[in-house]
Order: sequence, then structure tokens, then C-alpha cells
Amino acid sequence: MASPTIPGSAQPLELIQPPADLEYGTPEWYLHHLAYEMDARSSLIMLYGDYFEGRHKLTFASSPFREAFGQMLTAISDNWIPLTINSSIERLKPQGFLFGDQEEGDKDAWRIWQENYLDADAPLAFTEAAKHGEASLLIWPDPEAKPKGIFGRLFSRRSDQAAIPRITVEHPSQMIVCRSAGDRRKRDAALKRWQEGDTEMATLYLPDSIHYFVLDDNGWKARREPGENKLGIVPVVPLVNQPQMIPARPPTALTSAPHLVGANAHVGLGRSDMADIISTVDQINKLLCDMMVASEVAAFRQRWATGLDVPENEDGTPIQPFSAAVDRLWVADEGTSFGEFAATDLSNYTNAIEKRVQSLAARTRTPPHYLLGSIVNASGDALKAAEAGLASKVEGQKKPFGEAIEEAMRIAFAFMGEDQKASDRSAEINWAPSETRSESEYIDALVKKLSIGVPKEQLWRDAGYSPQEIRRFKGMLLQEAIATGAFGVPQTTPPPEPPPTPPPAPEPAA
Repeated sequence: MASPTIPGSAQPLELIQPPADLEYGTPEWYLHHLAYEMDARSSLIMLYGDYFEGRHKLTFASSPFREAFGQMLTAISDNWIPLTINSSIERLKPQGFLFGDQEEGDKDAWRIWQENYLDADAPLAFTEAAKHGEASLLIWPDPEAKPKGIFGRLFSRRSDQAAIPRITVEHPSQMIVCRSAGDRRKRDAALKRWQEGDTEMATLYLPDSIHYFVLDDNGWKARREPGENKLGIVPVVPLVNQPQMIPARPPTALTSAPHLVGANAHVGLGRSDMADIISTVDQINKLLCDMMVASEVAAFRQRWATGLDVPENEDGTPIQPFSAAVDRLWVADEGTSFGEFAATDLSNYTNAIEKRVQSLAARTRTPPHYLLGSIVNASGDALKAAEAGLASKVEGQKKPFGEAIEEAMRIAFAFMGEDQKASDRSAEINWAPSETRSESEYIDALVKKLSIGVPKEQLWRDAGYSPQEIRRFKGMLLQEAIATGAFGVPQTTPPPEPPPTPPPAPEPAA
């Protein structure tokens, strides 16, 4: 059995094939084969994680270059990758859920979303999926859904009918999904594996059962009795970035890396946004290193002198005749000539770096002004045109991510016994707009739509308001209508009561 994987480790795993005597389709077969596949892809996940966090390698630098300047260039890392990924992730904002012919957002679905902290955790899932090609959502009943005590009941994770299940975001280094050979949308199993101190734990999710394992010196052992899965489906939904019909292999530039195990490493059926730009990032780092070396040894103006008698010490070693400084003046005997060499022009490097950054922006559809910071007083139309590629990329990401979230919600409703919503495949997510517009552009577009008869509620949606905000708008309009008598029953204010009559003054005493 392969040794435990530790994310961030610099050492590749020694892959050990699963036992050959396992019966196909048994829990032990899925456990060993999924654990093997997880080990096989761990080095690729580690590579993408290193590049995202700025731990780059001087891939294009020769050995003599690294030996001569390696110490000086250890800290150099011009990391553009987080910006290219976050520029799209920050525009993926679910705002509500609609089921069937509902005109308003579904309150129960939004409560499930809120109680699972997915406003904060969903961007984590989107980011990991964009980095590695795939992340996962795990849906399972919450063991703490019925807390005890007065304080616990205040924070009970329950709806009016049933306990709200947990939806957690899972990293691809700890969760792997096995798809059916004949149907890539059908899931046969899923394995979650993680470390608890020095102990490695695993949970295997099958359509009809849940199995729990622990790894010791003798291999995987059951750590408790299997549980029942009443849903009949694997409750793990993959979030797939750039979906592929067959596994996407990493580029040759990545498979040749010394710490990457094999050219067949892949993460699910997704493709990393980093796969096409790591080579470009390496080129930018190499050019930056060259520029740093040039600025160290050739950018300073070097002086020369001829006809100068150079003094020597007792063993004949020449002595430096001058000390170069701002407050130093070089003086020599008659017949000595001075001059200087031209400094190296660093613009050759900066121009090359800028070209590579532009190439990176074009291939990731990141607006140039995000990377180069060169936009000045641009009009709204110019900004919209510059960000059109990014908006289109975000719209493309919403489709596979949205389908995964909708399925996760259906599984959650199935656990809650809401059969109608659990089987409703017409559910859809209300996303925030992908485009960046000025307030005046929004208002102008909405006024024009209103003039052709578009209902107000649709205009609110087009303006980017969430279903929850639209619901509040309706309540406000209803209160205004009642206050202004729009329903034929004017709101009347009772006349003020007359001031009380002061008591009569007492008669003077006789």
C-alpha cells in the first residue's frame, strides 16, 4: 500500500499497485484502486499548488547559471497565476435558487446554502477546481443537527420539517470520485482520505453503503461497522472546470518536471486553468532573473584607465588604486586617460517580459489592464470591450459549476425528505452579473427595457439583485401601496385627542 500523501511535500510518492486478488466492485477493491489513483495524481496537484502559491522553479535556467546565481535568485518569483484565476472566480457569485415555475427565490434552498457557510466556502471550491481541474462537494446528514441544551437549540441546523444536511467543500488531494465506465455522469464510488495526526483515515461512499477505514502497518483496516446509504446514489458531486469527455493529460512541459510522477497524471475530467500558462510563467521568471543579473553586474557604469601605474603589495599582487564612491575623486599622474563602458540597457528585458505577460493575458482572457495597469481614463465602452473575454469565460464556468451545485441541492433535499424538490431537474441558480457596468449604464438599460413593457421584477433580476433582495422590494412596495391608499382603502390617521380639561381651581378658604 502506498504511504500517506502529505500535500506540499517535495518528495514524489512511490506508487504501489493494488493487490491483484481483490474482487471487482467490492468496497476493498474501490478503496485500494481509488487510493492508488489519488497517489498517482498527488504530484500533479502538488505542482499546481506550488505554482499558485509562488514556489516556482528556474526551469529554463542552465546548470551553470543556477550554480553561479542560484543563491541570489532564490527568492525571485513573479507570480501572475493567482491574479489570472481570481479575476474570474471573484465574479462567480450565486445569489439564490429557483425551482420549476417559481417567480421568487426558494427560501429553503437559500437556507441550506447559508447554514453551510457556502457564501464563504463556494469561492474556495471554485478556486480549487480552477487550479486543479476538479474539486468536490460532499453532502451528508449533519450529526450535530439536533444539539442538546438551550444554547444548542438556538443554533439548531433544522428547517421546519427536517434537519439540514451538511455540504462541505473537498480538496482534490483528499477526495476522488469514480465515474461509471459507461456513463460519465453516473458515480460508482467516492473516497475521502485525510490525516489525523500520524494516522491516515478514509471513508468510502458507495450508492448503498458507507465504509470507514484506517491505515496501519498491515494496510487498510475497517475502523467501524459500515453505514447505510438510503439515497441509492454517491453523495459526492464533482465541480469540474473546463469539462472534458476523457481525462485531460497535463502538457509535456509539466510531465517532464522531475517531481511529477508519470505523463498519465490527471485530476478527474476537468482541466486546470494553469496548464497552459505555467510554461509562460517560467519564461517570465527566466527573463526576470536575467534582468536581475544584468542589473547586478552590467547596469552600473564601469570605468577604465590607461597609462596608470598600478601599485603592488609585497607578493606582487596588484592593489586596487581607487575606491569608487560619490564623495571620491580619482587623481593620477600626467599621461593617464580615463573612460567608461556603457551600461547594459535593461529595457530589452522589460520589453520581453511585457510581451510574455500579454501572451499570458490573451490565453487566460484576463483583461490587459488587470496585469499591466496601463489603463488611463478609459470610457465605459472601452472597459467593457477589454473585459468581454473575461465575462465570456465566467459565463462558461457558471454552466458546469451551476449544474454541480444544483445537484448538490437536490441531494440535500432528498436527505430532508423533500421528494418534489429532490427530483426537480429544472432548478437553476441565480448568478450575479458577469460584466462590470457603471451605474449609469445599468439605469439607462433598465429604463429602455421598462419602456417596452418588461416587468419590474425581471428588471430587478437584470440589475443583479438577489431573490432575497427582490422579496424585500415587494414587501416595501406593498407597504407603500397600503400607506398611499393604492388599494382603495386610504390610510387614515385618527384625529388628535383634545387636550385634557384642567381641573377647576380650588376655592379660597373662608
